[in-house]
Amino acid sequence: MILYYFLAFAAAVAIAIQAPINSRLGQAVMGQPLLAALISFSVGTIALFILCLFRADFNNLGPTLLQQPPWKLTGGLLGAFMVFCSAFLPLKIGLSNFLFMVVVTQILVALLIDHFGLIGMPTRPIDIWRFLGAVVTMLGLFIFFFGKKLVN
Repeated sequence: MILYYFLAFAAAVAIAIQAPINSRLGQAVMGQPLLAALISFSVGTIALFILCLFRADFNNLGPTLLQQPPWKLTGGLLGAFMVFCSAFLPLKIGLSNFLFMVVVTQILVALLIDHFGLIGMPTRPIDIWRFLGAVVTMLGLFIFFFGKKLVN
């Protein structure tokens, strides 16, 4: 179980590092964040393909994939959108502001998905402790990112 939390931590670190890397790549490719997102996504796709060659079972993938409802294939579009935003927005609104919006929104959306069991996820109702934990976390993030502006 600890491994799963470590992986979640590593994923969070990757998201925080990915945004400035993609922004700098966007600058390096003639100020084109869309091109940077394509390059970044392509590198990730190649890495996943290599991993799949060693770890995935491709048997019956075609028929299984064709049976899936189209919404299950939108994850790649959402990922591409996120990669584009991470290449474009940090240079426009600042890395901290971008990540603030990402983290706060992820907390709120995750609570709603858990509470209502959306997208086929197990239902985990919002209780007072999850609600207070989310409020304290968001309040802490708000103070971290905007506290100085409130005082000045």
